[in-house]
Amino acid sequence: MSKALELFMERASIHEDIVNAIKELSSKSLKEILSYALSGELDSTKVYEFLYENLPDGYPREKFKEFIEMERDHDRKVEKIFRALFPGEEPVEVKLKTWSKAVLEKDFRLRTVKDYLKAPEIAMDLEKLSEGVYTMLYDILRNPEHKRIMKKLAEDERYHYNFLRKEYDFYSQIEAEKALKELIRELKGNKGG
Repeated sequence: MSKALELFMERASIHEDIVNAIKELSSKSLKEILSYALSGELDSTKVYEFLYENLPDGYPREKFKEFIEMERDHDRKVEKIFRALFPGEEPVEVKLKTWSKAVLEKDFRLRTVKDYLKAPEIAMDLEKLSEGVYTMLYDILRNPEHKRIMKKLAEDERYHYNFLRKEYDFYSQIEAEKALKELIRELKGNKGG
């Protein structure tokens, strides 16, 4: 299987995983959905902290620092809504797949463009999932202020996703150009020998 096909299959599988996670989450209670949203914000913050702390110069470290603050703000807002709806209760654990572990649990090094590309892939998936969760909460919640907050959070997640997509596309182009140059060198080398 070619690398391009392998990458396509992997991406298609992840998107299916996100759709399945949102479907499964939609059958849960409001308390479970809010708990999952809180957990997702903590995961996203950890991924952005990892990127900020580990990216070499030349990558958009400051943008990830901005995202860290936004995710922390999201966490506070979701927690405030949780506390308003479930006073005195704690969030519950919701057993659904999380994507951040792919970055945080591996001995993940960011030495090359190729290494870096894996991180925005995972972060884009987190953002897509979060946007879906906030959209679902917007539909479920009745309090107009809570609905407004969920709509804004979904918009923020879309903003993060769009930035990450541009980053991914830009660095993918660099990686593709590098691979093409290597292929041309290899072909020239085989021709001469």
